[in-house]
Amino acid sequence: MRHGVRLWKSLLAAAILVALGAPAARAQTCPAAATCTPGRASAAAATVTAFNMGILNVALSSINNTTLGQADGYQDYSCRAPATTTVTALSVGQNYTLTVRTSLNNNETVLAWIDYNNDGAFDPVTEVIMAATLGTGTATAGGLHTATFAAPATARTGVPLRLRIAADYTNSPVPTPCSTPQFSQDEDYAVTLAASTGPPVAAFTTNGATTCSGCVQFSDASQNLPTSWLWSFGDGTASTAQNPSHCYAAAGAYQVRLVATNGNGSATSAATTITYNSTAPAAATCAPATAAYCCNYGVVRVRLSTIDNASADGSAGYQDFSCAQRAALVVGVAYPLQVTTGGTLPHDTRVYLDLNNDGAFAASELVGQALNTASPTFSLKLPATAPLGQPLRLRLVADYAGSDPQPCKGPTNGQVEDYAVVLAANPNPPVAAFTSTYVSGGCVNPVQFTDQTTNAPTAWSWNFGDGTTSALQNPAHQFAAGTYAVALTVTNANGASSTSRAGFVISVPCLNYCASNGTGFGAGVSSPLWITSVSAAPGGFSNASGLEPGGYGSYVAKTITLAAGTTATLTVGVSSSATHRTVAWADFNQDGVFADNELLFSTTVSSNTCTGTFALPATARPGRTRLRVETDQTTRAADPCAVDLANGEVEDYTLLIQPATPTATAATAALPGLTVAPNPTADGRLRLHLAGAGAPGPYAVEIQNLLGATLLTTAVRLAPGTDAALDLGPLAAGVYLLRLRDPQGQVAVRRVVRE
Repeated sequence: MRHGVRLWKSLLAAAILVALGAPAARAQTCPAAATCTPGRASAAAATVTAFNMGILNVALSSINNTTLGQADGYQDYSCRAPATTTVTALSVGQNYTLTVRTSLNNNETVLAWIDYNNDGAFDPVTEVIMAATLGTGTATAGGLHTATFAAPATARTGVPLRLRIAADYTNSPVPTPCSTPQFSQDEDYAVTLAASTGPPVAAFTTNGATTCSGCVQFSDASQNLPTSWLWSFGDGTASTAQNPSHCYAAAGAYQVRLVATNGNGSATSAATTITYNSTAPAAATCAPATAAYCCNYGVVRVRLSTIDNASADGSAGYQDFSCAQRAALVVGVAYPLQVTTGGTLPHDTRVYLDLNNDGAFAASELVGQALNTASPTFSLKLPATAPLGQPLRLRLVADYAGSDPQPCKGPTNGQVEDYAVVLAANPNPPVAAFTSTYVSGGCVNPVQFTDQTTNAPTAWSWNFGDGTTSALQNPAHQFAAGTYAVALTVTNANGASSTSRAGFVISVPCLNYCASNGTGFGAGVSSPLWITSVSAAPGGFSNASGLEPGGYGSYVAKTITLAAGTTATLTVGVSSSATHRTVAWADFNQDGVFADNELLFSTTVSSNTCTGTFALPATARPGRTRLRVETDQTTRAADPCAVDLANGEVEDYTLLIQPATPTATAATAALPGLTVAPNPTADGRLRLHLAGAGAPGPYAVEIQNLLGATLLTTAVRLAPGTDAALDLGPLAAGVYLLRLRDPQGQVAVRRVVRE
């Protein structure tokens, strides 16, 4: 009986302690009290609410806690019941992954610490488990942050330890364990550690599996607290250091293994291949740092031949992949270089190649440019004069549209990445090809010719069809009035190739339009307002552009096609929604002057786009003429010849005015069963098809430009079921008239477009 009484009293006392919440009982289930408590977000309440940042979910082992974010402020979940989602048990020496999800509204920086010695304070060096600052690159845009860690052997076991997570806006000061955030929040959780009882799980990391210096830093990543290490570097040497650095004497590939041991046994890691490239591009003379990363700007993937490299965006700043990421290219062959930029916003992207391998990037080494474009693709074709067999540094610079990125200027929001290419000789003869600035029906004189030959030609011979020649690769030529066929012959050590193109119809004199340009806050300063796009309707014309050097962009090689006597709209996009004016003119009578009655519209808006509607006079002269678009923030009268427009930019286009009525109504209606396809034609090849009860027989064919000049004559035979082929390949891109004449002199006319 006395034993039963004592047991009853003991149980009663225990129940009373639990009911009263005895301090000794609480101390066993809660971490040590924190020496500091972060406050609620300190920025203006309305701003904090508008940004709506904060921690939305924390996951670590059995912890999986979803919360509201900054609206909760600081929260201590380390000693709450039930605590199945806010506390967890871990083993010392084993790897665990902490995942923190923050708001998708803005980029945030997240850090985390565990109070391993349970003293209530967080050592910023030895107790940090997630160092998600921009410098480490573990803060991922889009709201997901992860870090892998292992508790050290010195950590307290068997008692709850405080886990603190701190988050704040990327552009705010980096959070500390005791700082109050500006826009986000802090949360505390609890972890209880148990001693490790198993043998090691051997693993290691390196500072790069490919080295150009021959030296590699190895870092032990084994689990379960090994006490000794034995490294085999694959070249006959070894080390017993935990984190050794090793330098290889000769280039090659080496298999590295680690044997890790503790009191419970040993384990051997999988082999890791280390590649030593003894040649490298010349060291760059500059490594531009990102000034203020924002908004997902930067490069996230690069593809070129064998390179396919995914990387962090501008949050990582400058990255040099020139040792590990290199591609072998053949000179004279065009390779697609695909650059995927971060987010969805357009970028200005430039590509430079250090052709003389001096570590610097001259303006002449610019090999690609895409302005105001997201994720551009470049065509990279390297000349025969480039050095062979030597890695050359390829630099990509990507920043916000209008930033004017340069190879050694630190990007504002984006980043710079370096790669390498190794060039080999081209064993093939050249395949001749060229382009020019000539526009059919327009007036371009002199004409600029650009060699597009593949397989690395070393010599060029141009015949301009007027008795003159040139040996330059990319000559410009002044023609007299007339019709010409231009031929190019190219050679290299492996052979020669020729090509020609007819139909260069030159009318002189060409019209010279007045110069006009915009500027920024003073002459020579880039404008903060520029044209980003121009589109026209009907017809579906659209052209994207970026900040133009000197405040003027010439797009006369791009043609807007409209008909006289019709109504059209022109939509102009700009870089800012600030109040600005957009003005457009068209030289309807083709006299080289933008007269007052040729003003299309002048509209002031406070948005990123402006749409102007205008009527093309029925008397507008058919053919190609000039269209000028201007945007600025001045209050002076609209002037098509104004220079240094304050905060403005000017762009010119070619306007093709089609006749208000068909050129020959009867001729256009003749042979209703005649179809010409494909129209437009990309390669110049056409097929003429006669359906129904068409008039079979022979036809004389003439191809004329819109000025009436005959460029090509031939003969075909047409009948229902019997098609005829016609090749406009030698003609330049443009709009032409196809005239079919039967033996009785009757004519059928069709309009065709050669792209």
